[in-house]
Amino acid sequence: MMYPLRRLAELLNRATTMDDIVAAAQYCAMSSLRAQALVLVSASEGRLWVLGHSGDSSGMVSGLHGAGLDSRTPAAEAFDGRPLFITDHRTAGSDPLAASETRTEAYLPLIGDEQFIDLPLAGSRQVVGVCCLSFSGPRSFPPEERALLGMMAGLLGAAVERVELSEQQREVAQCLQRFLLPSRLPDLPRLATTARYRPAGVNSMVGGDWYDVIKLLDDRAVLVVGDVEGHAMESAAVMGQVRTAMASYASEGHRPAAVIDRTGRLLAELGTELTVTCCVVALDTLDGTAEIALAGHPAPLVRRPDSSTGVLDAPANVPLGVCTANVYQGREHSLEPGSVLMLYTNGLVGLHSADPETCARTLLGSGEGGSALNLEQLADVIVAEVCAAQQRRDDAALLLALYAGTQGQDEPPMAGLHIQRRDLRGVRTARGFVHDQLGPWGLEDMSDALELVVSEIVTNALVHAGSDVDVRLRAFEDHVRLEVRDSDSNPPVPSPLSLTEEENAEAEHGRGMPIVEALAAEWNSSPNGQGKTVSVNLTRS
Repeated sequence: MMYPLRRLAELLNRATTMDDIVAAAQYCAMSSLRAQALVLVSASEGRLWVLGHSGDSSGMVSGLHGAGLDSRTPAAEAFDGRPLFITDHRTAGSDPLAASETRTEAYLPLIGDEQFIDLPLAGSRQVVGVCCLSFSGPRSFPPEERALLGMMAGLLGAAVERVELSEQQREVAQCLQRFLLPSRLPDLPRLATTARYRPAGVNSMVGGDWYDVIKLLDDRAVLVVGDVEGHAMESAAVMGQVRTAMASYASEGHRPAAVIDRTGRLLAELGTELTVTCCVVALDTLDGTAEIALAGHPAPLVRRPDSSTGVLDAPANVPLGVCTANVYQGREHSLEPGSVLMLYTNGLVGLHSADPETCARTLLGSGEGGSALNLEQLADVIVAEVCAAQQRRDDAALLLALYAGTQGQDEPPMAGLHIQRRDLRGVRTARGFVHDQLGPWGLEDMSDALELVVSEIVTNALVHAGSDVDVRLRAFEDHVRLEVRDSDSNPPVPSPLSLTEEENAEAEHGRGMPIVEALAAEWNSSPNGQGKTVSVNLTRS
C-alpha cells in the first residue's frame, strides 16, 4: 500500500494543472483500490463544481456538478470534514439506469493545509474539495485502507489548493496584462498595423511581453515591442510601467535611442531587479525613414515588395536594467513602399533558439503578403505556427506594420542638406538651401524668417557640436518644418543676454535661440545617444 502513496506524492509534486492531479489520482488511487470512477469536486458560491473526473463517472458528474452545497448529499456533507463510506442503491450521483445495482461510494474531504488528515474528525480545518470514489458492488474498507485513503486525501488536498491558488494568480496577472496592453492600435496615414499577443502555455505564469504603436505629429509613428524578464505578477507590473514611460518619452519627440536611455534610467529608480529587452522603431511615413534602437532585443525584420526578407540591423546595446557606461545607439534604414515590418519577442521563436532569426524570417515569408487587406491574415499565419500549447513555453508578442508610402497621394515637399564639420561656408550654404527650396514651393514669403532660423541653429550646431550637420526641410499644409541634426546631445536653451562669462561658456551665445523661439510656432530638441535633432515649426501664412 505504501508504493501507490509514494508514487502519488511524486506525481502530485510535479502537477501544475487539475488534469495532472486527476491523472495522478486515477493511476495511484483508482487502480490500487480498483475503483470504477473518480470525481474531484470543489465548492464555491454555495454550489458544488466538478474539478475533474476519470473512469465511468458520467452519472456522478451529472449528479454533482452544480448541486447545492446545502443539499443533503454525501458530497456536500463531506465538506463538513468527515469522510463518508456508503453502500446503497440510492446514493447521490448514481446513474438512474443502474439503480438496481449495488454500488459503494467513498467521499473523502481534501484538507488543503496538511499532508495527513484525521479520518474520524477533521475539526475546523479548511476543506478545499472532496474526492469521490465509486466501486461496483458492496465493499468494506478495513482500517489500513482507510488510513491509506486518508493520507492520499491529504496529498490531493495540498495539490488541489496549490493548483487553484496558482490558477487564481494566473487569472489576476492575465487580467492585469490585458488592461496594460493597448485596447486598439491608432489609425495612421500610409501605415497599416496589426498585433497579436499569445500568453504562455498552461505550464507557465503570465509574462511581460508587450507591443505599442504611438502616433506622433507630422505623419510619424513609433513602433515598440518589448519583453520583461520572468513570468510573474511583477513582470506584468513592470511591463506596464515601462510601456507608459516609453510612450511618454516618444510622445515628447525623443528619438528611439533617447527613449530607451531615459526609460532605462527610470527603470533603475523603480527598484526592480528584472531586466527588459525592447525594440523601438520611429518611422516617418512620408519618406519611409525608419530609425531603430535596440536594448538587447531581436532586430526587426522587413518583407520587401518582392517578397524577399531581411533584417534591419542596429547596435544590439544592453537590456534595460543592466548597468552600462555606454550610450544607447540607433541606426537609420529606408523602407520601400509596400514593405512589411515585423517586430517580435523571442517567445515567437523559442523552440528554434539555435537560429531564431532564420525562423522569424521564415515566419514573415509565409502566407501571401503585400497589401493591407491581408496583413491580418499574415499575422494569423505567423502565430498559427506557435499556437500549440506545448510550443508556448513563453508568451509572445507580434507587431506587423505595412508601409504603403505616398504613392498616388500628394506628397508634401521635402528636401535635405548635409554640411561637413568645420565648413566655414556651412551657414551660408544652409541659407541658400532654404531660399532655393521655398521658391519652387511657393513659400517665398517665409524665406526671410526660415533663413534666419536655419542660420542660428546651424551656427550653434557647427560651433558647439563640432560635427557634421544634417538639415531637412518639409512643407505641410499648415506649417513648414525645419530639422537640424548634430552629434551634441546637450539641448539648446534660450539664454538671456545678461549672462556671466561662466554661463556664456556653456550657453548658446547671443540672440540665436531667443530669435528662434520668437519666430517659431513650436520648437523642441530631441536628444539621443548619438546627438540631438532640433525641430522648428513655422506657421504658413
